Amino acid sequence: MIPRARLDSVIEADIQALIDHGVRESRTLDYKRDWPADRDARIELAKDVCAFANSLGGDLVFGVHEDDGAAAAIEPLQLVNLDAELLTLTNTLRDLLEPRVSGGLHPHPVPLASGGHVIVLRVAPSPGAPHRVTKDNHFYARTAVGKEPMDIHGIRNAFAFSGSLADRTLEFRSDRIAQLSAGQGSRPLQDGPVFACHVVPVSAITRRDAHAVETLLQSATVLQGTAPAGVDVGQPAVDYDGVVVSGGRDGQGRYSSYVQLFRNGCIEVAAICEVDDRGVPPHPTLYPFRPEHSLVRTGLPRILEALATLEVNAPAYVFVSWLNVHGMRVCIQRQNRLEGFPALPEHLRHIIGPPVYLEDFEGNPAEVLAPALDVLWNAVGVAHTQTDFAAAN
Repeated sequence: MIPRARLDSVIEADIQALIDHGVRESRTLDYKRDWPADRDARIELAKDVCAFANSLGGDLVFGVHEDDGAAAAIEPLQLVNLDAELLTLTNTLRDLLEPRVSGGLHPHPVPLASGGHVIVLRVAPSPGAPHRVTKDNHFYARTAVGKEPMDIHGIRNAFAFSGSLADRTLEFRSDRIAQLSAGQGSRPLQDGPVFACHVVPVSAITRRDAHAVETLLQSATVLQGTAPAGVDVGQPAVDYDGVVVSGGRDGQGRYSSYVQLFRNGCIEVAAICEVDDRGVPPHPTLYPFRPEHSLVRTGLPRILEALATLEVNAPAYVFVSWLNVHGMRVCIQRQNRLEGFPALPEHLRHIIGPPVYLEDFEGNPAEVLAPALDVLWNAVGVAHTQTDFAAAN
Protein backbone atom coordinates (compact mmCIF):
# COMPACT_ATOMS: atom_id res chain seq x y z
CA MET A 1 0.00 0.00 0.00
CA ILE A 2 0.96 3.65 -0.28
CA PRO A 3 2.59 4.44 3.08
CA ARG A 4 -0.35 6.46 4.39
CA ALA A 5 -2.87 4.80 6.68
CA ARG A 6 -5.43 7.55 6.12
CA LEU A 7 -6.36 7.48 2.47
CA ASP A 8 -7.66 11.04 2.43
CA SER A 9 -4.20 12.30 3.42
CA VAL A 10 -2.52 10.95 0.26
CA ILE A 11 -1.28 13.87 -1.87
CA GLU A 12 0.70 14.33 -5.08
CA ALA A 13 4.01 14.22 -3.20
CA ASP A 14 3.20 10.68 -2.04
CA ILE A 15 2.56 9.58 -5.63
CA GLN A 16 5.76 11.26 -6.79
CA ALA A 17 7.69 9.51 -4.01
CA LEU A 18 6.61 6.15 -5.47
CA ILE A 19 8.23 7.17 -8.75
CA ASP A 20 11.33 8.77 -7.23
CA HIS A 21 12.06 5.60 -5.27
CA GLY A 22 11.01 3.19 -8.00
CA VAL A 23 8.54 1.47 -5.65
CA ARG A 24 7.53 -1.83 -7.18
CA GLU A 25 4.15 -3.47 -7.37
CA SER A 26 3.61 -5.91 -4.54
CA ARG A 27 0.97 -7.97 -2.77
CA THR A 28 -0.64 -4.71 -1.63
CA LEU A 29 0.14 -2.29 -4.48
CA ASP A 30 -0.74 -2.24 -8.19
CA TYR A 31 -0.33 0.48 -10.84
CA LYS A 32 -2.76 1.17 -13.68
CA ARG A 33 -1.88 3.75 -16.33
CA ASP A 34 -5.41 4.02 -17.74
CA TRP A 35 -8.82 4.54 -16.20
CA PRO A 36 -11.18 1.55 -16.73
CA ALA A 37 -13.69 3.38 -18.90
CA ASP A 38 -15.60 0.47 -20.43
CA ARG A 39 -17.30 -2.68 -19.22
CA ASP A 40 -14.53 -5.08 -20.29
CA ALA A 41 -11.88 -3.03 -18.47
CA ARG A 42 -13.97 -3.01 -15.31
CA ILE A 43 -14.47 -6.76 -15.45
CA GLU A 44 -10.69 -7.18 -15.66
CA LEU A 45 -10.27 -4.73 -12.77
CA ALA A 46 -12.78 -6.72 -10.71
CA LYS A 47 -10.27 -9.59 -10.75
CA ASP A 48 -7.66 -7.33 -9.12
CA VAL A 49 -10.16 -6.10 -6.54
CA CYS A 50 -11.21 -9.68 -5.84
CA ALA A 51 -7.59 -10.69 -5.32
CA PHE A 52 -6.92 -7.83 -2.88
CA ALA A 53 -10.16 -8.43 -0.95
CA ASN A 54 -9.32 -12.14 -0.65
CA SER A 55 -5.77 -11.42 0.54
CA LEU A 56 -4.25 -8.55 2.53
CA GLY A 57 -6.05 -5.65 0.85
CA GLY A 58 -4.15 -3.06 -1.14
CA ASP A 59 -4.09 0.07 -3.28
CA LEU A 60 -4.82 0.28 -7.00
CA VAL A 61 -3.22 3.47 -8.32
CA PHE A 62 -4.68 4.78 -11.59
CA GLY A 63 -2.69 7.30 -13.58
CA VAL A 64 0.76 5.87 -12.91
CA HIS A 65 2.80 4.17 -15.65
CA GLU A 66 4.94 1.26 -14.50
CA ASP A 67 8.13 -0.08 -16.06
CA ASP A 68 8.81 -3.75 -15.28
CA GLY A 69 6.64 -3.46 -12.15
CA ALA A 70 8.19 -0.24 -10.80
CA ALA A 71 6.45 3.16 -10.74
CA ALA A 72 7.94 5.18 -13.60
CA ALA A 73 5.81 8.23 -14.42
CA ILE A 74 2.55 10.00 -13.67
CA GLU A 75 0.02 9.87 -16.50
CA PRO A 76 -2.69 12.35 -15.40
CA LEU A 77 -6.27 11.19 -15.74
CA GLN A 78 -8.67 13.69 -17.29
CA LEU A 79 -12.18 12.75 -16.20
CA VAL A 80 -15.05 15.08 -17.14
CA ASN A 81 -17.32 14.11 -14.23
CA LEU A 82 -15.01 12.79 -11.54
CA ASP A 83 -17.61 12.04 -8.85
CA ALA A 84 -19.89 10.20 -11.27
CA GLU A 85 -16.99 8.11 -12.57
CA LEU A 86 -15.93 7.09 -9.08
CA LEU A 87 -19.48 6.17 -8.08
CA THR A 88 -20.06 4.17 -11.25
CA LEU A 89 -16.79 2.28 -10.86
CA THR A 90 -17.31 1.29 -7.21
CA ASN A 91 -20.91 0.23 -7.82
CA THR A 92 -19.91 -1.83 -10.85
CA LEU A 93 -17.10 -3.55 -8.97
CA ARG A 94 -19.41 -4.45 -6.09
CA ASP A 95 -21.90 -5.96 -8.54
CA LEU A 96 -19.17 -8.01 -10.24
CA LEU A 97 -18.13 -9.78 -7.03
CA GLU A 98 -19.94 -12.53 -5.17
CA PRO A 99 -20.57 -12.13 -2.34
CA ARG A 100 -20.74 -8.38 -2.88
CA VAL A 101 -18.11 -6.28 -1.13
CA SER A 102 -20.49 -4.24 1.03
CA GLY A 103 -17.77 -1.78 1.95
CA GLY A 104 -14.04 -1.83 1.71
CA LEU A 105 -13.81 0.01 -1.63
CA HIS A 106 -12.58 3.55 -1.06
CA PRO A 107 -11.63 5.76 -4.04
CA HIS A 108 -9.52 8.86 -3.42
CA PRO A 109 -8.77 11.36 -6.22
CA VAL A 110 -5.36 13.03 -5.87
CA PRO A 111 -5.33 16.42 -7.68
CA LEU A 112 -2.19 17.22 -9.64
CA ALA A 113 -0.62 20.66 -9.86
CA SER A 114 -0.37 20.33 -13.65
CA GLY A 115 -4.03 19.36 -13.96
CA GLY A 116 -5.92 16.10 -13.86
CA HIS A 117 -5.80 13.46 -11.16
CA VAL A 118 -4.23 10.26 -9.98
CA ILE A 119 -6.88 8.06 -8.37
CA VAL A 120 -6.16 5.64 -5.56
CA LEU A 121 -8.69 2.86 -5.01
CA ARG A 122 -8.07 1.28 -1.62
CA VAL A 123 -9.40 -2.26 -1.18
CA ALA A 124 -9.72 -3.53 2.37
CA PRO A 125 -9.16 -7.19 3.27
CA SER A 126 -12.68 -8.57 3.43
CA PRO A 127 -14.21 -10.47 6.36
CA GLY A 128 -16.66 -11.86 3.77
CA ALA A 129 -13.88 -13.49 1.76
CA PRO A 130 -13.41 -15.47 -0.33
CA HIS A 131 -15.09 -13.56 -3.15
CA ARG A 132 -15.35 -14.61 -6.77
CA VAL A 133 -15.81 -12.69 -10.01
CA THR A 134 -19.28 -13.41 -11.37
CA LYS A 135 -18.26 -13.15 -15.05
CA ASP A 136 -15.88 -16.11 -14.94
CA ASN A 137 -16.77 -17.67 -11.54
CA HIS A 138 -13.09 -17.64 -10.51
CA PHE A 139 -11.72 -16.85 -7.06
CA TYR A 140 -8.53 -14.76 -7.16
CA ALA A 141 -5.69 -14.20 -4.71
CA ARG A 142 -2.91 -11.62 -4.72
CA THR A 143 0.73 -12.66 -4.90
CA ALA A 144 3.99 -10.72 -5.07
CA VAL A 145 3.80 -10.69 -8.86
CA GLY A 146 0.10 -10.01 -9.35
CA LYS A 147 -3.23 -11.82 -9.19
CA GLU A 148 -3.85 -15.45 -9.91
CA PRO A 149 -6.88 -17.76 -9.79
CA MET A 150 -7.11 -19.92 -6.69
CA ASP A 151 -6.93 -23.66 -7.09
CA ILE A 152 -9.23 -25.93 -5.12
CA HIS A 153 -6.81 -26.09 -2.19
CA GLY A 154 -6.56 -22.29 -2.08
CA ILE A 155 -10.34 -21.92 -2.13
CA ARG A 156 -10.77 -24.47 0.64
CA ASN A 157 -8.14 -22.71 2.76
CA ALA A 158 -9.74 -19.31 2.09
CA PHE A 159 -13.13 -20.50 3.35
CA ALA A 160 -11.52 -22.01 6.43
CA PHE A 161 -9.55 -18.83 7.12
CA SER A 162 -12.60 -16.61 6.68
CA GLY A 163 -14.53 -18.64 9.21
CA SER A 164 -11.70 -18.40 11.71
CA LEU A 165 -11.05 -14.64 11.32
CA ALA A 166 -13.99 -13.48 13.44
CA ASP A 167 -13.40 -16.31 15.89
CA ARG A 168 -9.77 -15.31 16.38
CA THR A 169 -10.81 -11.71 16.95
CA LEU A 170 -13.34 -12.79 19.56
CA GLU A 171 -10.75 -15.05 21.18
CA PHE A 172 -8.39 -12.09 21.60
CA ARG A 173 -11.13 -10.04 23.28
CA SER A 174 -12.22 -12.97 25.48
CA ASP A 175 -8.66 -13.64 26.61
CA ARG A 176 -8.13 -9.98 27.53
CA ILE A 177 -11.44 -9.81 29.41
CA ALA A 178 -10.49 -12.90 31.39
CA GLN A 179 -7.21 -11.27 32.39
CA LEU A 180 -8.84 -7.96 33.27
CA SER A 181 -11.59 -9.55 35.37
CA ALA A 182 -8.93 -11.54 37.23
CA GLY A 183 -6.93 -8.38 37.96
CA GLN A 184 -4.15 -9.37 35.56
CA GLY A 185 -4.30 -6.58 33.00
CA SER A 186 -1.33 -4.64 31.70
CA ARG A 187 -1.32 -2.50 34.84
CA PRO A 188 -2.77 -3.23 38.31
CA LEU A 189 -6.07 -1.38 38.53
CA GLN A 190 -7.82 0.05 41.55
CA ASP A 191 -10.91 -1.67 42.92
CA GLY A 192 -14.19 -1.27 41.11
CA PRO A 193 -15.98 -2.06 37.87
CA VAL A 194 -13.87 -1.76 34.73
CA PHE A 195 -14.84 -0.13 31.45
CA ALA A 196 -12.87 -1.75 28.63
CA CYS A 197 -12.56 -1.06 24.92
CA HIS A 198 -10.63 -3.26 22.50
CA VAL A 199 -9.73 -2.29 18.95
CA VAL A 200 -8.51 -5.16 16.79
CA PRO A 201 -7.38 -4.28 13.24
CA VAL A 202 -7.99 -7.11 10.77
CA SER A 203 -4.34 -6.79 9.73
CA ALA A 204 -3.31 -7.78 13.26
CA ILE A 205 -5.04 -11.11 12.68
CA THR A 206 -4.19 -11.67 9.02
CA ARG A 207 -0.61 -10.40 8.89
CA ARG A 208 0.60 -10.58 12.48
CA ASP A 209 3.31 -8.00 11.92
CA ALA A 210 5.24 -6.83 14.96
CA HIS A 211 5.83 -3.10 15.06
CA ALA A 212 9.16 -1.80 16.30
CA VAL A 213 9.21 -0.48 19.85
CA GLU A 214 10.35 2.95 18.66
CA THR A 215 7.33 3.19 16.37
CA LEU A 216 5.00 2.07 19.16
CA LEU A 217 6.39 4.70 21.52
CA GLN A 218 5.82 7.43 18.96
CA SER A 219 2.25 6.32 18.32
CA ALA A 220 1.50 5.91 22.02
CA THR A 221 2.02 9.62 22.65
CA VAL A 222 -1.28 10.14 20.82
CA LEU A 223 -2.96 7.73 23.23
CA GLN A 224 -2.19 9.93 26.22
CA GLY A 225 -5.37 11.82 25.30
CA THR A 226 -7.63 8.78 25.75
CA ALA A 227 -7.66 8.93 29.57
CA PRO A 228 -10.79 10.36 31.28
CA ALA A 229 -10.70 14.10 31.89
CA GLY A 230 -8.85 15.05 35.06
CA VAL A 231 -6.65 11.93 35.17
CA ASP A 232 -2.91 12.58 35.24
CA VAL A 233 -1.23 10.45 32.59
CA GLY A 234 2.37 9.32 32.53
CA GLN A 235 4.71 8.91 29.60
CA PRO A 236 4.46 5.83 27.35
CA ALA A 237 6.43 2.93 28.80
CA VAL A 238 7.70 -0.25 27.19
CA ASP A 239 6.23 -3.46 28.60
CA TYR A 240 5.95 -7.14 27.74
CA ASP A 241 3.10 -6.69 25.24
CA GLY A 242 4.34 -3.51 23.58
CA VAL A 243 3.86 -0.02 25.01
CA VAL A 244 1.47 1.14 27.74
CA VAL A 245 0.22 4.56 28.84
CA SER A 246 -1.19 4.63 32.38
CA GLY A 247 -2.73 7.25 34.65
CA GLY A 248 -4.23 7.95 38.06
CA ARG A 249 -1.70 6.04 40.16
CA ASP A 250 -2.48 5.79 43.87
CA GLY A 251 -0.22 5.22 46.88
CA GLN A 252 -0.43 1.46 46.47
CA GLY A 253 0.87 1.49 42.90
CA ARG A 254 -2.53 0.86 41.35
CA TYR A 255 -3.95 2.84 38.45
CA SER A 256 -7.35 4.23 37.50
CA SER A 257 -6.78 3.69 33.77
CA TYR A 258 -4.34 2.54 31.13
CA VAL A 259 -4.09 2.14 27.36
CA GLN A 260 -2.09 -0.81 26.02
CA LEU A 261 -0.72 -0.67 22.48
CA PHE A 262 0.20 -4.21 21.44
CA ARG A 263 3.03 -5.03 19.08
CA ASN A 264 0.60 -6.24 16.41
CA GLY A 265 -1.41 -2.99 16.45
CA CYS A 266 -4.28 -4.04 18.75
CA ILE A 267 -5.27 -1.54 21.45
CA GLU A 268 -6.83 -2.07 24.88
CA VAL A 269 -8.33 0.70 27.00
CA ALA A 270 -9.19 -0.12 30.62
CA ALA A 271 -10.57 2.39 33.13
CA ILE A 272 -12.11 2.13 36.59
CA CYS A 273 -15.72 3.36 36.55
CA GLU A 274 -17.21 5.95 38.86
CA VAL A 275 -19.50 4.24 41.41
CA ASP A 276 -21.71 5.78 44.12
CA ASP A 277 -21.89 3.38 47.08
CA ARG A 278 -22.72 5.83 49.88
CA GLY A 279 -26.23 4.50 50.37
CA VAL A 280 -28.10 7.10 48.33
CA PRO A 281 -29.24 5.51 46.05
CA PRO A 282 -29.47 2.41 48.25
CA HIS A 283 -27.24 0.15 46.12
CA PRO A 284 -23.87 0.61 44.38
CA THR A 285 -24.64 2.60 41.26
CA LEU A 286 -22.73 2.80 37.99
CA TYR A 287 -22.49 6.16 36.22
CA PRO A 288 -21.67 5.27 32.61
CA PHE A 289 -21.68 8.83 31.27
CA ARG A 290 -18.06 9.62 31.94
CA PRO A 291 -16.40 6.59 30.26
CA GLU A 292 -18.87 6.62 27.35
CA HIS A 293 -18.40 10.34 26.80
CA SER A 294 -14.62 10.02 27.05
CA LEU A 295 -14.49 7.14 24.57
CA VAL A 296 -16.66 8.89 21.98
CA ARG A 297 -15.26 12.40 22.27
CA THR A 298 -11.54 11.67 22.62
CA GLY A 299 -10.83 7.96 23.07
CA LEU A 300 -11.78 6.41 19.74
CA PRO A 301 -10.55 9.38 17.64
CA ARG A 302 -7.17 9.19 19.39
CA ILE A 303 -7.03 5.41 18.97
CA LEU A 304 -7.67 5.70 15.23
CA GLU A 305 -5.09 8.49 15.00
CA ALA A 306 -2.54 6.24 16.72
CA LEU A 307 -3.29 3.44 14.26
CA ALA A 308 -2.79 5.89 11.40
CA THR A 309 0.67 6.79 12.73
CA LEU A 310 1.45 3.05 12.74
CA GLU A 311 0.19 2.90 9.14
CA VAL A 312 -2.40 0.34 10.26
CA ASN A 313 -5.37 0.51 7.92
CA ALA A 314 -9.04 -0.31 8.28
CA PRO A 315 -10.95 -2.54 8.63
CA ALA A 316 -10.96 -3.15 12.36
CA TYR A 317 -13.24 -4.57 15.04
CA VAL A 318 -14.18 -2.55 18.13
CA PHE A 319 -15.50 -4.10 21.35
CA VAL A 320 -16.87 -2.42 24.49
CA SER A 321 -17.25 -4.25 27.82
CA TRP A 322 -18.23 -3.48 31.41
CA LEU A 323 -16.57 -5.85 33.87
CA ASN A 324 -17.29 -6.68 37.52
CA VAL A 325 -20.71 -4.98 37.59
CA HIS A 326 -22.60 -7.68 39.50
CA GLY A 327 -25.27 -6.30 41.84
CA MET A 328 -25.08 -2.73 40.54
CA ARG A 329 -27.64 -0.23 39.41
CA VAL A 330 -27.28 2.11 36.45
CA CYS A 331 -27.90 5.82 36.77
CA ILE A 332 -30.24 7.23 34.12
CA GLN A 333 -29.67 10.93 33.60
CA ARG A 334 -31.31 13.15 31.01
CA GLN A 335 -30.51 16.84 30.57
CA ASN A 336 -28.57 16.85 33.87
CA ARG A 337 -31.54 15.39 35.79
CA LEU A 338 -31.43 12.04 37.57
CA GLU A 339 -34.41 9.98 36.45
CA GLY A 340 -33.85 6.52 37.81
CA PHE A 341 -31.51 3.80 39.07
CA PRO A 342 -32.63 0.46 37.56
CA ALA A 343 -30.76 -2.64 38.71
CA LEU A 344 -28.76 -4.82 36.36
CA PRO A 345 -30.04 -8.41 36.14
CA GLU A 346 -28.79 -10.45 39.07
CA HIS A 347 -27.08 -13.11 36.92
CA LEU A 348 -24.83 -10.66 35.05
CA ARG A 349 -21.26 -10.21 36.19
CA HIS A 350 -20.02 -8.66 32.94
CA ILE A 351 -21.72 -6.72 30.15
CA ILE A 352 -20.14 -7.78 26.85
CA GLY A 353 -20.94 -5.65 23.81
CA PRO A 354 -21.14 -7.07 20.28
CA PRO A 355 -18.29 -6.56 17.82
CA VAL A 356 -18.52 -3.36 15.78
CA TYR A 357 -16.93 -3.61 12.35
CA LEU A 358 -15.23 -0.47 11.03
CA GLU A 359 -14.92 -0.55 7.25
CA ASP A 360 -12.98 2.71 7.46
CA PHE A 361 -11.78 5.15 10.12
CA GLU A 362 -13.91 8.08 9.00
CA GLY A 363 -17.29 7.56 10.75
CA ASN A 364 -18.90 9.54 13.56
CA PRO A 365 -17.69 7.83 16.78
CA ALA A 366 -21.08 8.17 18.51
CA GLU A 367 -22.84 6.46 15.61
CA VAL A 368 -20.11 3.85 15.13
CA LEU A 369 -20.04 2.83 18.80
CA ALA A 370 -23.80 2.96 19.44
CA PRO A 371 -24.45 -0.82 18.99
CA ALA A 372 -21.73 -1.65 21.54
CA LEU A 373 -22.65 1.08 24.04
CA ASP A 374 -26.38 0.33 23.92
CA VAL A 375 -25.98 -3.15 25.43
CA LEU A 376 -25.46 -1.89 28.99
CA TRP A 377 -28.63 0.18 28.70
CA ASN A 378 -30.52 -2.70 27.10
CA ALA A 379 -29.75 -4.73 30.22
CA VAL A 380 -31.84 -2.30 32.31
CA GLY A 381 -34.63 -1.97 29.76
CA VAL A 382 -33.48 1.19 27.96
CA ALA A 383 -33.22 1.07 24.15
CA HIS A 384 -30.16 3.30 23.67
CA THR A 385 -27.38 4.98 25.60
CA GLN A 386 -28.54 8.03 27.51
CA THR A 387 -25.18 9.79 27.39
CA ASP A 388 -25.28 13.26 25.84
CA PHE A 389 -22.21 13.19 23.63
CA ALA A 390 -22.70 16.80 22.56
CA ALA A 391 -22.31 18.07 26.13
CA ALA A 392 -19.01 19.38 27.43
CA ASN A 393 -16.93 17.11 29.68
